[in-house]
This record gives sequence, C-alpha cells and structure tokens, in this order.
Amino acid sequence: MARVTVEDALDQVGNRFDLILTAARRARQLANGGQDALVDEENDKPTVVALREIEKGLVTNETMDECERVVQREQEAAELAAVAAIAEGRISE
Repeated sequence: MARVTVEDALDQVGNRFDLILTAARRARQLANGGQDALVDEENDKPTVVALREIEKGLVTNETMDECERVVQREQEAAELAAVAAIAEGRISE
C-alpha cells in the first residue's frame, strides 16, 4: 500500500479546504459506485484512493463538474426518450 500524504495532494489543489472538499466529493463518488477508480485501489478506502487520484492530477473539481454534467445530460435525454415513447404509445391507442 503506497502512503499518501496530504502535502502531495495539496500541491495539485493549492488550498487545504478545497482539497478536503474535492477529496470528499470524489470519495463519495467512489464509495457509492457511481464512478470507477482512476488508479489501482490496492484495497485502500475511497478517501485514500481519492487523494491518490488528486495527487496524480487525474481528478479536479472541474473534471468532476464536467463528468456530472455529462451524466446529467444523458439522464435527461433518457427521460425525454421515455416520455416520448409513453406519449406515442398513448396516442396510437
């Protein structure tokens, strides 16, 4: 298990408070199964994996925002398609 220090991840973010918010947000994504880890998990907890991803520059608030926007757009498109299918089914009856 590779040791991760806050200082290493802090170099990527620049602010301890932003680091904590970013790491917590990413750890939540990993723990809830919404996203796959971008580094080898090595039996580490989601918080450690999140810090390792931040340390390597793989995860930032901006990348997480963009990913969430893409997921939101896909979800909205699927919902619209479902509503359209329901509406077409009712009209044809």
